[in-house]
Amino acid sequence: MSTASPEQKRLGVQILTPEGVVHNGVAAMVVAPSVGGEVGILPRHVPFIAALQPGRTRVKMLDESEVVLATSEGYIAVEDDRVLIMVEQAELAGDIDRARAELAVSAAQEAIAAAGDDEAALTAAKAALKRAENRLKVVDKAAS
Repeated sequence: MSTASPEQKRLGVQILTPEGVVHNGVAAMVVAPSVGGEVGILPRHVPFIAALQPGRTRVKMLDESEVVLATSEGYIAVEDDRVLIMVEQAELAGDIDRARAELAVSAAQEAIAAAGDDEAALTAAKAALKRAENRLKVVDKAAS
């Protein structure tokens, strides 16, 4: 028999971008794409900070449903059953417009081709391509 109270089985989760709060709530688990691999956070996790890479972030709610987001590079911090995810961009899988994401992939590929010797432009275009491809992967995985 478990002696853990219901409060010990919850995580406060906040996902922020420079534009504001994308998600704020209580969850049972968070899975995020760290640069070292996917990390899963459960209640009572030790304090933790990691860099994130573009990928699929999943928030498993207390009712077993999942909130799935396409997230870009950023950071995750965990302390006292609170998870803070700070990323450049985050978009709910259900809000991703596939056609718009495909256009963003094409535009980024064109920008890479046009960058020539301009390292800054090339770096920015490659980052844009990675974000657009991530959005497509997340929306495709959500549809399956």
